[in-house]
Amino acid sequence: MQKWLRLILVFFSLTRIAFAQDYPRLNQNFDLLLQELVAQQEDENLNYEDIYENLFQFYQNPINLNQATADELTALFLLTPQQIVSLLTYKSEKGYLLSIYELQAIPGFDLPTIYKILPFVTVQDVPLLQNHKALLQRIGENKNQALMLRYDRTLQRRKGYTPPDSIGSRLTSRYLGSPDRYILRYRNSHAQDFSVGFTIEKDAGEQFAWHPERRQYGADFYSGHLQIYNQGKIKTLAIGDYQLQFGQGLLLAAGFFVGKGSETITTLRRSNIGIRPFTSVLESAFFRGAALTYRLRPQLEITAFYSGKKSDASVANNPDSLNSNGGLFSGIQASGFHRTATELANKHQVGERVMGSNITFKSFDQHFSGGLMLVYTHFTQTLKRREALYNLFEFTGQENLAGSMNYSYTWQNINVFGETAISGSGGLGTINGLLASLSKNIDFSLVYRNYGRRFHTFYGQ
Repeated sequence: MQKWLRLILVFFSLTRIAFAQDYPRLNQNFDLLLQELVAQQEDENLNYEDIYENLFQFYQNPINLNQATADELTALFLLTPQQIVSLLTYKSEKGYLLSIYELQAIPGFDLPTIYKILPFVTVQDVPLLQNHKALLQRIGENKNQALMLRYDRTLQRRKGYTPPDSIGSRLTSRYLGSPDRYILRYRNSHAQDFSVGFTIEKDAGEQFAWHPERRQYGADFYSGHLQIYNQGKIKTLAIGDYQLQFGQGLLLAAGFFVGKGSETITTLRRSNIGIRPFTSVLESAFFRGAALTYRLRPQLEITAFYSGKKSDASVANNPDSLNSNGGLFSGIQASGFHRTATELANKHQVGERVMGSNITFKSFDQHFSGGLMLVYTHFTQTLKRREALYNLFEFTGQENLAGSMNYSYTWQNINVFGETAISGSGGLGTINGLLASLSKNIDFSLVYRNYGRRFHTFYGQ
């Protein structure tokens, strides 16, 4: 009887939506859809390439709501914690969805929300057999492959490209290369199975040359990744360049995050998305090495990661060091530009090693999740900020060990979340919040942040 009632509900849902002028949303222009989703955001520092990559993967490989886990729904970034729990509870009580239109029967799913997620989700029967083909065969046969070549050039000649004599022979400020910018990007991916790709970039003003002694290897920036998912107890294995996000981002917050905008209620809370591929051209916002998330039990996961790469910095001699290789630097240069002799001399001057682990526990009903994390960072040179009053409590040294614990609990229409961390200097940082749906038209949010002056984190936001 219950199944027949659901079929009747789906029939009336189809009849109701058929009269809507803007539905169904088929054969959509993805670029226009992306603009619609982020148009109301006020954060000028949003990485739109990251947003595009994330949503495009779901656009090409929609999430099957009958198989979707809380992590997969969270990674979509378009649903609130209350909506995710509501969907999972509905499936556990009623069984698999019969149609996409059955979402209207789930508490918390109004028509605007359904319209928003429709391009990225689907409702299909759960397959009885998995694809047992070899990984290389699945990669070779996959149809979701993308190759992008981008070229930029400013027509007006900028000051950096003028002859040395016209700028007082200041050779160190003259660009060594052409004003052409090239980006070559390839990606072959299938949602919840694998992702492989590479990126090559030359910025405007950079020289395309092969001089290993000057740290020049053709193009200026190379990046590549290989990630596989859901292989037995291995949830995610990453080799190459990757990003990490756990908890509320106090220690690890790289990757996609829609900042505070007109939809403040749904964007105050960060998602525990774990390991994801790095596909951007930002030359400092990633880890390089290997990372693994392993399922000890269905409700218990452990993540371990290691990263070793070189970063840009201006290094000076350290008069207090007995090591001839010891030096001082005031900060990592994150621009990624190597156009002038000075910028090229600062390239890859500081070695940066990062390792850590995270343990995540989730309750059977998906209402509660908690985690513990450790992150260790070591620089080959000594970080010392310039002597100034505003740098009085900034980090100084070569090593930093930080730990944190995070939690999230959803009860009916209320979600409480938070993370508290401590760094090697003893400084504390904490963020805690509450999201509540008081009615169909009223939402409430409350967030408390407190970062101690001696709290130091290099990869948090």
